[in-house]
Amino acid sequence: LVGLMFGQVLAPPERPPVEHGAPVLDLSSVELRHPGASGRPVSLSVREGEVIGLAGLEGSGQRAFLRTCAGLLQPAAGRVGLAGRDLTGRGYRDFLSAGVYYLPAGRLEEGLVAGLTITEHFALTRGDRARLVDWGEARGLADRKIADNFIRGTPTTNADALSGGNQQRLLLAMMPAEVRLLLMEHPTRGLDIESAAWVWTRLLERLGTGTAIVFASADLDELLKYSDRILVFFAGVLKAVDARETSGEELGHLIGGKESA
Repeated sequence: LVGLMFGQVLAPPERPPVEHGAPVLDLSSVELRHPGASGRPVSLSVREGEVIGLAGLEGSGQRAFLRTCAGLLQPAAGRVGLAGRDLTGRGYRDFLSAGVYYLPAGRLEEGLVAGLTITEHFALTRGDRARLVDWGEARGLADRKIADNFIRGTPTTNADALSGGNQQRLLLAMMPAEVRLLLMEHPTRGLDIESAAWVWTRLLERLGTGTAIVFASADLDELLKYSDRILVFFAGVLKAVDARETSGEELGHLIGGKESA
């Protein structure tokens, strides 16, 4: 069926072997502010080049976990560190300056600004407080990013006029060149097979530069294929498993609160 739709069978990109480096994210006895949280503290270390998948039924705490790691939600207790720096209690701007980038599930609701053009989005990525915008520079950057990321649009296209796949491409194109920790909610949800493969190709390229990735997904195959470890959320309890030693069936049972079939 895929071959008939796209003219060829699209195989998902293979993850290259990456040696894990120094710790990037360090959670020490963190308690999440989430209605379903059990109050049990979470301690976790994520290293350079490592991929952590988050599994669980929707609303089980994955979103609160990601937002806490991004500085968008303050922990009820515990310490959040990034590359040896204590960022507990700091806001997202401080996390962003430290090398954290967050891709929310709501592309238009949180990631992009409806009504603004692609050029205007790249003008916003400058992050400075200059009173004047160099629109020629911003348009040139938009042209290059559109070509590099195969975005089906023009510099004057509004973000809300793009398809879901192209909105995700725009979000990835806006990502800083150097990212220590990439946090994502459902990075390929609603995307066609070709767009999903492209997204993961770009994400895997980041691992080679030392970026650590933490992502939540409802796709068990996606979690198993790209993760080193998977954190399973159920009834406020987190269980860590090795993705290479876990099957889809076993992962499904853990998500449902069962240890085995």
